[in-house]
Amino acid sequence: MTTAARSGLSGVAGATVFSAASGYLVLFIAARSLGAERYDVFAVYWSAFFALTGIVNGLMHESTRAVHAALGSERPGGARPAIVATVVGAAVALAVLLSAPAWAERLVPEHTGVGVGLLAAAIASFTLQAALSGALSGAGRWGLYGALLTIDAALRLVVALAAALLGLPEIGLLVATVCGSLTWLLLVALSPACRDALRLRADVALRPFLSRVLQAMVAASATAALVVGFPVLLKATAAAEDPRVLGGLILAVTLTRAPLLVPLTSFQNAIVVYFADRRGARSRALALPVAAVLGIAALGAAAAWLVGPPILAFMGEGFDVPGVHLAGLTLASGTTAALFLSGAAALAHDRHGAYVLGWWAATIATLALLMLLPLDVTARTIVALLAGPLLGLAWHAVAIAQRDGNR
Repeated sequence: MTTAARSGLSGVAGATVFSAASGYLVLFIAARSLGAERYDVFAVYWSAFFALTGIVNGLMHESTRAVHAALGSERPGGARPAIVATVVGAAVALAVLLSAPAWAERLVPEHTGVGVGLLAAAIASFTLQAALSGALSGAGRWGLYGALLTIDAALRLVVALAAALLGLPEIGLLVATVCGSLTWLLLVALSPACRDALRLRADVALRPFLSRVLQAMVAASATAALVVGFPVLLKATAAAEDPRVLGGLILAVTLTRAPLLVPLTSFQNAIVVYFADRRGARSRALALPVAAVLGIAALGAAAAWLVGPPILAFMGEGFDVPGVHLAGLTLASGTTAALFLSGAAALAHDRHGAYVLGWWAATIATLALLMLLPLDVTARTIVALLAGPLLGLAWHAVAIAQRDGNR
């Protein structure tokens, strides 16, 4: 690896840390500005947007692979990811607009029209941003990719701060959620290299490239629905709950998940390589890291029980969640973390279908438990987040064991 490449990757690592930190600063600003009674509306909107971007990131991953493969081969140029992104973005935006009557008033009860319009426009724009990100990554332009991540996060933080200072937290935080999706326009306007990147081609023609993009998006949706999209599921199944209870619960879920899920998400590619290098160990290679994350979650649960309530109360007015509930949610984060690991192992064993089905099994089971358990909303959430991912973990483990048995 060249010195420039190493420097660029270091920049990406720094941009990733900045993006994560600024994201949590935005959540803190929202919690302090809105309080528990109004926080759930912002958190659900934030969750919906990032769930959609998580799905669209399937296009980014496939664009990265396709552009890198095309630049490393002598094959004629294939499809242009930017053109495909334009079509996919328009389709996703149209789906948002057409489906809005079914969900908009429940998930965005105030500023409904503005919220839906912003969401549709932002996801259409973000799809082109994903194509640019994939092209820059595939071409090894890590410095520009890191700049894109940094500017995206910085825009969101600046707008959130402005919304709080101007006393317009509700509408301002909706804008802050989606404004980063315009970053690609700024970079394309200022950087000839970014304009060149948008003209890069894939290694395959339009039809196979589009097919692979859609498959990647389906796979990405499996993770997005349960992880970043969980507040949407919670709001949809508990719309009649006290907003203060729901706001506190959503914030508690977000904060108790972060210590495990943020690093696992950032290093998922490295985790896949870890399992790929240990195929000879078969299913035993999965047992140790799963036991480790469950053990860490248990220790975290004890800490959350003791110090969690004052930390949550500091976030803003009305965030009152008992320590025992924070402990349960922290323990539940361990099963979702274990599902990340088993999914990475399934990918390393070339069980892509099992990977997607395992995540969807976990999501469907979690949603069913949220809807059907005869418990209060907090207890339902804890049980659903504990049990649902375990089903997906079991699915992955069986698929890996079958793969081992067939060798």
